[in-house]
Amino acid sequence: MNRLFLKMFFCVVAPAVWAGGTGGVIFREDFKPPLSAEWKPFKFAGWTDYRAGLDGTNRCLIAHAPGVASGLAHAVTAKPAGKLILRWRWKIDRCPPGATETNLATFDHTARIFVAFKTFTGPPRSIHYVWANEAAVGATFLHPNSSRARFIALQTGNARAGQWLAESRDVTADWQRLFPDQKMPAPEAVGVITGTDSTGTEVTGWYADIELREE
Repeated sequence: MNRLFLKMFFCVVAPAVWAGGTGGVIFREDFKPPLSAEWKPFKFAGWTDYRAGLDGTNRCLIAHAPGVASGLAHAVTAKPAGKLILRWRWKIDRCPPGATETNLATFDHTARIFVAFKTFTGPPRSIHYVWANEAAVGATFLHPNSSRARFIALQTGNARAGQWLAESRDVTADWQRLFPDQKMPAPEAVGVITGTDSTGTEVTGWYADIELREE
């Protein structure tokens, strides 16, 4: 995607009420149709078609991007005191042909899930877990146009395309790895981005069973 990942949360996500961390589930979504209005869209270039539906017996969010790019964000309303864990399942049909992780002109991804953190000034800092095009599994990198959006590649390439895969991440540990000189703020949103506006290709990604919890 060739536009900067900027202040969309201030515009599209309702302010959260910060509560003390008590453990347990902070946010959970199993995408029972229709898609909840609490998921707020934000646009980069055109609108990705997001809809809650079924893939076989899997209830999921289906994201179809024919040369467009937009995302969805959902506010979260708890301030954790302990360790943050993010779990989800996802699937892709393919990586966008010609897409990369290093070049702004080809920065497209079929599946990307993120946690954005409360920021008083400027765009939110965010951790993005991505199904990469070329980056090695476990690699970290910055958005080509913003050091505030930092990425970890969990899957890469087309070898496992078409398969539902389960993921689990220690967000607190990932924050310490990606932003080592900063204390982790409270999360303010969970979101997804599927987009191919840079490469002009067509892909579909699926997301299911997203859960953010404190342990």
